[in-house]
Amino acid sequence: MNTATATERWVERAACAGQDSNDWFRMGAPARTTLDTCRGCPVRAECLYDALTHETPNGVWGGLTPAERRSIPALPDKPRAEVLGLLRTILDRLDNAAPSDERTEPVAQPIPAPSSTDAVAKLVPGPPAELPVDDLLAWGDQHIDPDVQAQAARARASLTGLRNRHSSDHELNKITDEEEQLAARLTELRARKAELLPDKPRGKRQHVDYPAAEVRAWATANGHEVSPTGRVRKEVVEAWRAATAGTP
Repeated sequence: MNTATATERWVERAACAGQDSNDWFRMGAPARTTLDTCRGCPVRAECLYDALTHETPNGVWGGLTPAERRSIPALPDKPRAEVLGLLRTILDRLDNAAPSDERTEPVAQPIPAPSSTDAVAKLVPGPPAELPVDDLLAWGDQHIDPDVQAQAARARASLTGLRNRHSSDHELNKITDEEEQLAARLTELRARKAELLPDKPRGKRQHVDYPAAEVRAWATANGHEVSPTGRVRKEVVEAWRAATAGTP
């Protein structure tokens, strides 16, 4: 049974139905007749349950003033039927401890009472405060309506996907920043390394003790293969020297 259906059913059986709802929101102490009406109400615990569940701050609900409702411990996280039984026990104890004619605690900051043409409107709780996302999903998971459960499952899957994507994007941005920092640092290190390295010594050119152009011309004329550049092979140079030893 959902909250709206449960509220509609107990409101129909409320002892205050059809009466002037201003009596439940009057300035000062509640009237004895008002409290007596609540005391004999068959759905008193249901009225109080809705007031506590929706944190209603004004008026008399379940026969209790705002201060008396604030003295009730937080409702346990149990099925509605079990909580109603607990509230009935609490109401019995309060009635036995303080008869209605001794309860003079004024109603704090009364709000305008509902229209006399809709006297039972005070019994219909207003919309609950907006739930945090996780609490709303948990409510949907436990709902008796399969469609609500399916909506909660889809919403949970979508939120999980969004959270995963947010986490991935955050990590990717962090990695990109670190890459850029490392690249800049590597450039600095390479530049500094180049500054610290000593200059490479230049290689010494070997002295050539023969006329290269003359040796190449002789070698070509005498059938020796020689490169047009670079050093002439040692055996060619020696052959040239042997052939030209007596030549002035």
